[in-house]
Amino acid sequence: MSRAKQTRRRHAAKTREQLQRSHPVAHAIAKLQMAEHMTTIGLEVYLADDGSPQRELLAHLGWMVVIGAEVAAATAPGSTQARALHAALRTIVQMSTDDAWQNAQAPVLHEAAEASKALLIAHSALALQLIPDADWLAARIRAGTAALSDLAGAEIYARPTPTPTTTEAAHA
Repeated sequence: MSRAKQTRRRHAAKTREQLQRSHPVAHAIAKLQMAEHMTTIGLEVYLADDGSPQRELLAHLGWMVVIGAEVAAATAPGSTQARALHAALRTIVQMSTDDAWQNAQAPVLHEAAEASKALLIAHSALALQLIPDADWLAARIRAGTAALSDLAGAEIYARPTPTPTTTEAAHA
């Protein structure tokens, strides 16, 4: 059997979509588009009228921050960054529930979106898996049906009680 056939058999064939996602030019274009989108969102965050309904802006922020919060929770559980992103996400959902933008939260939410962008880029494979969850939450925010109960509470940061291993239980 030729060496080329052996190599092809060892490596599963990639779909066209997988090849496009893994190409360096695709990564560069995605990063550029993300930077442009974040610039637009960053401006909107600071220019939104206090007390006005901003469902679309909150949906965009929610989409970004839910991915960042989940990536942070998976890569550094209980870290300061994970907690801050989780708190920002709860703030976004609360503002969507109240249907009122709060200008006082603009710097915090902008910082959370930027941190989420960095996490999305640094952990793109994990972030891609979280897109359906982010889409779901953004759709609920847009529809005005998002609730704090859609999100995990502070209990996710509680230290789990260690369970005894088999050998520890035998010695007890």
